[in-house]
Amino acid sequence: MKPSHVAIGVAVLALSLFFFLGLSGISGEEGYAGLSPRFVPTLVAVGLAVCGALLTWQGVRGGLRNMPDEDAELPNAPHNFKGFLWVAGGLVLNMALIGTLGFVFSSTLLMVCVARGYGSRRIVRDVIVGLCLTLPMWALFEFLLGINLPLLPIAGF
Repeated sequence: MKPSHVAIGVAVLALSLFFFLGLSGISGEEGYAGLSPRFVPTLVAVGLAVCGALLTWQGVRGGLRNMPDEDAELPNAPHNFKGFLWVAGGLVLNMALIGTLGFVFSSTLLMVCVARGYGSRRIVRDVIVGLCLTLPMWALFEFLLGINLPLLPIAGF
């Protein structure tokens, strides 16, 4: 038995229980496209419960088989605090600027910050990739789902 693995499994099971308990506070009336507002939270709760049960079971049985000792492969400095700051800063900027810059540009900025956090120094490429990811997402919400995400609120779009 690996107590750390069991603890992670139990924590995921507890998180799923938290989601299941929260379902009672969500109205069961029909929502968008005939689906109840409880649909996605229920999927998340079930998925967490399945993952938590499997993780706990693996921990009780001794952890994953044919894996090297987990401590043997740890790098000297497993945490990249500077990278974390880039990703966290990108999230904060996204939240702060989405009302001004709009979904596409604030999410592109988030993409650039996340890429930088993971070590990328190619800002132009990251901007292009960010635009290629966020423009179709904006179009999906705007035209297919009918959910209005302003393209560029500061310019009135």
